[in-house]
Amino acid sequence: MAIDFLHHINLNQNQIKSVVLDNQTKTNYEKITGVKGQVVFQSTDNLFKFYDGTNWITLGELSASDIYAFFSANDAGGDGKFEFDNTTGEFKYTGPSATEVRAHFSEGTGITLKDGEITCDITQYADSDVQAYLSGGTGVTMSASGEFSIGQAVGTTDDVTFDDITAGGDLLVKGAAVIKGNLTVEGTTTTVNQTQVNVENAFVFEGAKVEGTTTTLKVVEPTKNRVVNLPDGDGTIALTADIPSNNAIKDLVGGMVSGNTESGISATYDTTARNLDFDVDDFTVTLTGDVTGSGTVTDLGDVSFATTTVKNKAFNGVGPATKGTDFDVSHGLNTVNVVVMLVKGGQQVMGQIKIKDKDTVSIGFAKDQAADSITVNIISAAV
Repeated sequence: MAIDFLHHINLNQNQIKSVVLDNQTKTNYEKITGVKGQVVFQSTDNLFKFYDGTNWITLGELSASDIYAFFSANDAGGDGKFEFDNTTGEFKYTGPSATEVRAHFSEGTGITLKDGEITCDITQYADSDVQAYLSGGTGVTMSASGEFSIGQAVGTTDDVTFDDITAGGDLLVKGAAVIKGNLTVEGTTTTVNQTQVNVENAFVFEGAKVEGTTTTLKVVEPTKNRVVNLPDGDGTIALTADIPSNNAIKDLVGGMVSGNTESGISATYDTTARNLDFDVDDFTVTLTGDVTGSGTVTDLGDVSFATTTVKNKAFNGVGPATKGTDFDVSHGLNTVNVVVMLVKGGQQVMGQIKIKDKDTVSIGFAKDQAADSITVNIISAAV
Protein backbone atom coordinates (compact mmCIF):
# COMPACT_ATOMS: atom_id res chain seq x y z
CA MET A 1 0.00 0.00 0.00
CA ALA A 2 1.39 3.41 -0.99
CA ILE A 3 1.29 6.70 0.95
CA ASP A 4 -0.98 9.27 -0.72
CA PHE A 5 0.76 12.60 -1.39
CA LEU A 6 -1.97 15.23 -1.44
CA HIS A 7 0.38 18.11 -2.27
CA HIS A 8 3.10 18.79 -4.83
CA ILE A 9 6.64 17.49 -4.21
CA ASN A 10 9.48 19.97 -4.98
CA LEU A 11 12.80 18.12 -5.31
CA ASN A 12 14.75 21.37 -5.97
CA GLN A 13 16.40 19.84 -9.10
CA ASN A 14 17.58 16.74 -7.22
CA GLN A 15 17.41 13.31 -8.85
CA ILE A 16 14.90 10.51 -8.48
CA LYS A 17 16.80 7.24 -8.87
CA SER A 18 15.54 3.72 -9.60
CA VAL A 19 12.00 5.01 -10.31
CA VAL A 20 9.20 2.73 -11.53
CA LEU A 21 6.26 4.59 -13.13
CA ASP A 22 2.66 3.81 -12.27
CA ASN A 23 2.02 0.35 -13.82
CA GLN A 24 -1.57 -0.24 -14.95
CA THR A 25 -3.10 -3.08 -16.93
CA LYS A 26 -4.97 -2.12 -20.07
CA THR A 27 -8.28 -2.75 -18.29
CA ASN A 28 -7.40 -0.48 -15.34
CA TYR A 29 -5.73 2.14 -17.55
CA GLU A 30 -8.93 2.59 -19.61
CA LYS A 31 -10.82 3.45 -16.39
CA ILE A 32 -8.44 6.27 -15.38
CA THR A 33 -9.74 9.84 -15.48
CA GLY A 34 -6.54 11.50 -16.66
CA VAL A 35 -5.02 14.73 -15.34
CA LYS A 36 -3.04 16.92 -17.74
CA GLY A 37 0.63 15.88 -17.58
CA GLN A 38 -0.08 12.42 -16.08
CA VAL A 39 2.12 9.52 -17.29
CA VAL A 40 1.43 5.80 -16.76
CA PHE A 41 2.93 2.57 -18.08
CA GLN A 42 0.30 0.32 -19.68
CA SER A 43 1.77 -3.07 -18.79
CA THR A 44 -0.49 -5.22 -20.99
CA ASP A 45 1.00 -3.88 -24.25
CA ASN A 46 4.16 -2.37 -22.71
CA LEU A 47 3.34 1.22 -23.73
CA PHE A 48 4.03 4.60 -22.11
CA LYS A 49 0.86 6.71 -22.01
CA PHE A 50 0.75 10.51 -21.61
CA TYR A 51 -2.41 12.59 -21.00
CA ASP A 52 -2.25 15.98 -22.77
CA GLY A 53 -5.40 17.31 -21.11
CA THR A 54 -7.72 15.92 -23.80
CA ASN A 55 -6.41 12.55 -25.00
CA TRP A 56 -4.04 9.79 -23.95
CA ILE A 57 -1.01 9.77 -26.27
CA THR A 58 1.34 6.80 -26.75
CA LEU A 59 4.94 7.96 -26.28
CA GLY A 60 7.75 6.68 -28.50
CA GLU A 61 5.79 6.28 -31.78
CA LEU A 62 7.32 8.43 -34.60
CA SER A 63 6.71 8.07 -38.35
CA ALA A 64 9.38 8.61 -41.01
CA SER A 65 7.91 12.03 -41.85
CA ASP A 66 7.98 12.95 -38.12
CA ILE A 67 11.70 12.13 -38.05
CA TYR A 68 12.42 13.97 -41.33
CA ALA A 69 10.79 17.06 -39.84
CA PHE A 70 13.68 17.33 -37.37
CA PHE A 71 16.23 17.77 -40.19
CA SER A 72 16.97 20.45 -42.76
CA ALA A 73 19.88 21.50 -44.94
CA ASN A 74 21.64 24.82 -44.37
CA ASP A 75 23.44 25.86 -47.55
CA ALA A 76 25.72 28.70 -46.44
CA GLY A 77 26.49 29.68 -50.03
CA GLY A 78 29.78 29.42 -51.86
CA ASP A 79 30.69 26.80 -54.43
CA GLY A 80 28.52 23.73 -54.90
CA LYS A 81 25.04 23.10 -53.54
CA PHE A 82 23.82 21.34 -50.35
CA GLU A 83 20.15 20.30 -49.97
CA PHE A 84 17.81 17.93 -48.07
CA ASP A 85 14.76 16.08 -49.49
CA ASN A 86 12.22 15.95 -46.61
CA THR A 87 10.13 13.37 -48.47
CA THR A 88 12.90 10.78 -48.80
CA GLY A 89 15.20 11.83 -45.96
CA GLU A 90 18.14 12.15 -48.37
CA PHE A 91 20.94 14.72 -48.06
CA LYS A 92 22.52 15.72 -51.38
CA TYR A 93 25.67 17.71 -52.18
CA THR A 94 26.54 18.83 -55.70
CA GLY A 95 30.21 19.81 -56.14
CA PRO A 96 31.40 23.11 -57.68
CA SER A 97 31.61 23.59 -61.44
CA ALA A 98 34.88 24.16 -63.30
CA THR A 99 34.06 27.86 -63.63
CA GLU A 100 33.53 28.16 -59.85
CA VAL A 101 36.88 26.47 -59.17
CA ARG A 102 38.81 28.65 -61.66
CA ALA A 103 37.34 31.77 -60.06
CA HIS A 104 39.58 31.12 -57.01
CA PHE A 105 42.81 31.46 -59.08
CA SER A 106 44.44 34.56 -60.61
CA GLU A 107 47.55 35.43 -62.61
CA GLY A 108 50.75 36.94 -61.18
CA THR A 109 54.20 38.10 -62.31
CA GLY A 110 55.39 35.62 -64.93
CA ILE A 111 52.27 33.46 -64.44
CA THR A 112 49.52 33.17 -67.06
CA LEU A 113 46.15 31.45 -66.50
CA LYS A 114 43.88 30.56 -69.42
CA ASP A 115 41.01 28.05 -69.54
CA GLY A 116 42.37 26.43 -66.36
CA GLU A 117 45.90 26.03 -67.79
CA ILE A 118 48.81 27.69 -65.90
CA THR A 119 51.98 28.71 -67.78
CA CYS A 120 55.19 30.29 -66.45
CA ASP A 121 57.69 32.52 -68.37
CA ILE A 122 60.16 33.27 -65.50
CA THR A 123 63.85 33.18 -66.63
CA GLN A 124 66.09 30.54 -64.94
CA TYR A 125 69.21 32.22 -63.50
CA ALA A 126 72.73 30.63 -63.51
CA ASP A 127 74.80 30.18 -60.30
CA SER A 128 77.24 32.91 -61.40
CA ASP A 129 74.35 35.36 -61.78
CA VAL A 130 73.34 34.78 -58.15
CA GLN A 131 76.95 34.82 -56.82
CA ALA A 132 77.48 38.22 -58.38
CA TYR A 133 75.19 39.67 -55.72
CA LEU A 134 77.13 38.07 -52.81
CA SER A 135 80.52 38.81 -51.20
CA GLY A 136 82.55 38.09 -48.07
CA GLY A 137 82.93 40.32 -45.01
CA THR A 138 85.03 40.76 -41.84
CA GLY A 139 86.50 37.33 -41.08
CA VAL A 140 84.33 35.73 -43.79
CA THR A 141 85.49 34.74 -47.30
CA MET A 142 83.58 33.39 -50.30
CA SER A 143 85.16 30.98 -52.84
CA ALA A 144 84.60 31.03 -56.59
CA SER A 145 82.07 28.27 -56.16
CA GLY A 146 80.03 30.44 -53.78
CA GLU A 147 81.08 28.72 -50.52
CA PHE A 148 81.48 30.86 -47.38
CA SER A 149 84.14 30.09 -44.68
CA ILE A 150 85.53 31.73 -41.49
CA GLY A 151 88.99 30.11 -41.38
CA GLN A 152 88.24 27.25 -38.93
CA ALA A 153 85.85 24.34 -38.55
CA VAL A 154 82.71 25.23 -36.56
CA GLY A 155 80.89 21.88 -36.46
CA THR A 156 79.01 20.78 -33.34
CA THR A 157 81.96 18.57 -32.32
CA ASP A 158 84.78 21.05 -33.26
CA ASP A 159 86.81 23.18 -30.83
CA VAL A 160 86.44 26.81 -31.88
CA THR A 161 88.97 29.46 -30.80
CA PHE A 162 88.34 33.20 -30.48
CA ASP A 163 90.33 36.03 -28.94
CA ASP A 164 88.74 38.33 -26.38
CA ILE A 165 84.93 38.41 -26.70
CA THR A 166 82.98 41.51 -25.69
CA ALA A 167 79.23 41.04 -25.45
CA GLY A 168 77.17 44.19 -25.45
CA GLY A 169 74.05 42.27 -24.33
CA ASP A 170 73.33 39.01 -22.50
CA LEU A 171 75.68 36.06 -22.98
CA LEU A 172 73.56 32.89 -23.16
CA VAL A 173 75.16 29.43 -22.86
CA LYS A 174 72.61 26.68 -23.45
CA GLY A 175 74.93 23.74 -22.88
CA ALA A 176 77.61 22.94 -20.30
CA ALA A 177 80.38 25.56 -19.88
CA VAL A 178 83.87 24.77 -18.53
CA ILE A 179 85.93 27.73 -17.28
CA LYS A 180 89.56 26.61 -16.92
CA GLY A 181 90.74 29.77 -15.15
CA ASN A 182 89.34 31.94 -12.37
CA LEU A 183 85.87 33.47 -12.79
CA THR A 184 85.55 37.09 -11.66
CA VAL A 185 82.15 38.76 -11.46
CA GLU A 186 82.42 42.56 -11.23
CA GLY A 187 78.69 43.20 -10.92
CA THR A 188 76.74 43.45 -7.64
CA THR A 189 74.29 40.58 -8.29
CA THR A 190 74.97 37.00 -9.43
CA THR A 191 71.86 34.98 -10.35
CA VAL A 192 71.92 31.21 -10.83
CA ASN A 193 68.66 30.04 -12.36
CA GLN A 194 69.10 26.36 -11.48
CA THR A 195 67.71 23.91 -8.91
CA GLN A 196 71.17 22.68 -7.85
CA VAL A 197 74.58 24.32 -7.38
CA ASN A 198 77.52 21.98 -6.57
CA VAL A 199 80.26 23.39 -4.32
CA GLU A 200 83.24 21.21 -3.35
CA ASN A 201 83.95 22.67 0.12
CA ALA A 202 82.58 26.08 1.10
CA PHE A 203 81.22 29.49 0.13
CA VAL A 204 83.43 32.41 1.21
CA PHE A 205 81.81 35.85 1.60
CA GLU A 206 84.30 38.77 1.72
CA GLY A 207 83.46 41.80 3.84
CA ALA A 208 83.01 45.13 2.12
CA LYS A 209 83.90 47.47 5.03
CA VAL A 210 86.93 45.87 6.75
CA GLU A 211 89.64 44.72 4.37
CA GLY A 212 90.51 41.00 4.61
CA THR A 213 87.48 39.98 6.71
CA THR A 214 85.47 37.01 5.44
CA THR A 215 82.58 34.76 6.45
CA THR A 216 82.89 31.14 5.38
CA LEU A 217 79.80 28.93 4.91
CA LYS A 218 81.37 25.49 5.14
CA VAL A 219 79.99 21.98 4.67
CA VAL A 220 81.11 19.16 6.98
CA GLU A 221 82.38 16.23 4.93
CA PRO A 222 79.26 14.11 4.27
CA THR A 223 79.22 10.35 4.71
CA LYS A 224 76.13 9.99 2.51
CA ASN A 225 73.68 12.16 0.57
CA ARG A 226 72.14 14.82 2.84
CA VAL A 227 69.33 17.39 2.39
CA VAL A 228 69.15 20.64 4.45
CA ASN A 229 66.11 22.83 3.72
CA LEU A 230 66.02 26.61 4.25
CA PRO A 231 62.59 27.90 5.41
CA ASP A 232 60.27 29.80 3.06
CA GLY A 233 60.22 33.05 5.04
CA ASP A 234 62.06 36.23 6.01
CA GLY A 235 64.40 36.35 9.03
CA THR A 236 67.85 35.48 10.35
CA ILE A 237 69.18 31.94 10.74
CA ALA A 238 69.99 31.34 14.44
CA LEU A 239 73.19 29.70 15.63
CA THR A 240 73.06 26.75 18.03
CA ALA A 241 74.40 29.04 20.74
CA ASP A 242 71.34 31.27 20.29
CA ILE A 243 68.83 28.45 20.91
CA PRO A 244 67.74 28.33 24.58
CA SER A 245 68.07 25.05 26.49
CA ASN A 246 65.09 22.91 27.49
CA ASN A 247 65.39 24.08 31.11
CA ALA A 248 65.49 27.73 30.02
CA ILE A 249 62.31 27.22 28.00
CA LYS A 250 60.61 25.53 30.97
CA ASP A 251 61.60 28.40 33.29
CA LEU A 252 60.28 30.93 30.74
CA VAL A 253 56.90 29.16 30.40
CA GLY A 254 56.70 28.57 34.14
CA GLY A 255 57.25 32.25 34.84
CA MET A 256 54.42 33.12 32.44
CA VAL A 257 51.93 30.72 34.07
CA SER A 258 52.90 30.56 37.74
CA GLY A 259 50.80 32.80 39.98
CA ASN A 260 48.20 33.51 37.30
CA THR A 261 44.64 32.58 38.25
CA GLU A 262 41.75 32.33 35.81
CA SER A 263 38.12 31.84 36.81
CA GLY A 264 37.91 28.36 38.38
CA ILE A 265 41.54 27.34 37.74
CA SER A 266 44.96 28.16 39.30
CA ALA A 267 48.52 27.21 38.24
CA THR A 268 51.91 26.91 40.04
CA TYR A 269 55.41 26.12 38.76
CA ASP A 270 57.87 23.87 40.64
CA THR A 271 61.28 25.49 39.92
CA THR A 272 63.14 22.39 41.18
CA ALA A 273 61.27 19.68 39.29
CA ARG A 274 60.33 22.18 36.57
CA ASN A 275 56.71 20.96 36.41
CA LEU A 276 53.42 22.91 36.05
CA ASP A 277 50.57 22.09 38.45
CA PHE A 278 47.02 23.10 37.46
CA ASP A 279 44.22 23.00 40.06
CA VAL A 280 40.59 23.18 38.88
CA ASP A 281 37.97 24.26 41.42
CA ASP A 282 35.09 21.90 42.19
CA PHE A 283 31.83 22.97 40.54
CA THR A 284 28.16 22.04 40.58
CA VAL A 285 26.04 21.30 37.49
CA THR A 286 22.31 22.04 37.82
CA LEU A 287 19.73 21.01 35.21
CA THR A 288 16.54 23.07 34.80
CA GLY A 289 13.59 23.27 32.48
CA ASP A 290 11.90 20.10 31.28
CA VAL A 291 14.79 18.09 32.82
CA THR A 292 15.76 18.80 36.46
CA GLY A 293 18.59 17.52 38.67
CA SER A 294 22.05 18.48 40.01
CA GLY A 295 25.49 17.04 40.87
CA THR A 296 28.91 18.27 42.07
CA VAL A 297 32.11 17.54 40.13
CA THR A 298 35.11 17.04 42.49
CA ASP A 299 38.69 16.99 41.17
CA LEU A 300 37.26 16.53 37.66
CA GLY A 301 35.99 13.10 38.69
CA ASP A 302 32.86 11.31 37.51
CA VAL A 303 29.45 12.57 38.64
CA SER A 304 25.98 11.04 38.31
CA PHE A 305 22.75 12.97 37.85
CA ALA A 306 19.30 11.91 39.01
CA THR A 307 16.98 13.67 36.56
CA THR A 308 13.25 14.12 36.14
CA THR A 309 11.87 14.68 32.63
CA VAL A 310 8.56 15.99 31.37
CA LYS A 311 6.90 13.51 28.97
CA ASN A 312 6.06 14.59 25.43
CA LYS A 313 2.66 16.15 25.01
CA ALA A 314 0.30 15.33 22.15
CA PHE A 315 -2.71 16.76 20.32
CA ASN A 316 -5.30 15.20 18.02
CA GLY A 317 -7.82 16.96 15.78
CA VAL A 318 -9.58 16.89 12.38
CA GLY A 319 -10.04 19.34 9.48
CA PRO A 320 -10.79 21.20 7.36
CA ALA A 321 -13.92 22.64 8.92
CA THR A 322 -15.41 23.00 5.42
CA LYS A 323 -14.33 21.58 2.06
CA GLY A 324 -11.09 23.22 0.97
CA THR A 325 -7.33 22.93 0.46
CA ASP A 326 -5.88 24.78 3.48
CA PHE A 327 -6.69 25.00 7.18
CA ASP A 328 -5.00 25.87 10.49
CA VAL A 329 -4.83 23.65 13.57
CA SER A 330 -4.44 25.17 17.08
CA HIS A 331 -2.75 22.57 19.32
CA GLY A 332 -1.78 24.67 22.40
CA LEU A 333 1.47 22.74 23.05
CA ASN A 334 3.44 26.01 23.41
CA THR A 335 6.40 24.94 21.25
CA VAL A 336 7.47 25.06 17.60
CA ASN A 337 9.27 21.71 18.04
CA VAL A 338 6.46 19.37 17.03
CA VAL A 339 6.02 16.26 14.89
CA VAL A 340 2.91 16.28 12.65
CA MET A 341 1.31 13.24 10.99
CA LEU A 342 -1.71 13.38 8.64
CA VAL A 343 -4.16 10.48 8.24
CA LYS A 344 -7.04 10.06 5.78
CA GLY A 345 -9.30 7.03 5.74
CA GLY A 346 -7.04 5.12 8.13
CA GLN A 347 -3.95 5.68 5.91
CA GLN A 348 -1.08 8.13 6.31
CA VAL A 349 -1.02 10.88 3.67
CA MET A 350 1.39 13.68 2.82
CA GLY A 351 0.54 17.36 2.64
CA GLN A 352 2.27 20.70 3.10
CA ILE A 353 2.91 21.49 6.77
CA LYS A 354 4.00 24.91 8.09
CA ILE A 355 4.77 25.80 11.73
CA LYS A 356 3.07 29.19 12.18
CA ASP A 357 3.85 29.74 15.89
CA LYS A 358 4.17 27.86 19.20
CA ASP A 359 0.47 26.90 19.21
CA THR A 360 -0.52 26.70 15.51
CA VAL A 361 0.36 24.67 12.42
CA SER A 362 -0.96 25.23 8.89
CA ILE A 363 -1.96 22.27 6.68
CA GLY A 364 -2.20 22.55 2.87
CA PHE A 365 -3.17 20.27 -0.04
CA ALA A 366 -3.07 20.59 -3.83
CA LYS A 367 -6.77 19.67 -4.15
CA ASP A 368 -9.88 20.23 -2.08
CA GLN A 369 -10.41 17.85 0.85
CA ALA A 370 -13.83 17.04 2.30
CA ALA A 371 -14.78 18.57 5.65
CA ASP A 372 -13.21 16.76 8.66
CA SER A 373 -11.66 14.13 6.33
CA ILE A 374 -8.07 14.72 7.56
CA THR A 375 -6.96 13.59 11.04
CA VAL A 376 -4.08 15.66 12.43
CA ASN A 377 -1.83 14.05 15.08
CA ILE A 378 0.74 16.40 16.71
CA ILE A 379 3.43 15.40 19.24
CA SER A 380 5.55 17.90 21.20
CA ALA A 381 9.32 17.27 21.18
CA ALA A 382 9.54 18.73 24.75
CA VAL A 383 12.34 21.19 23.98
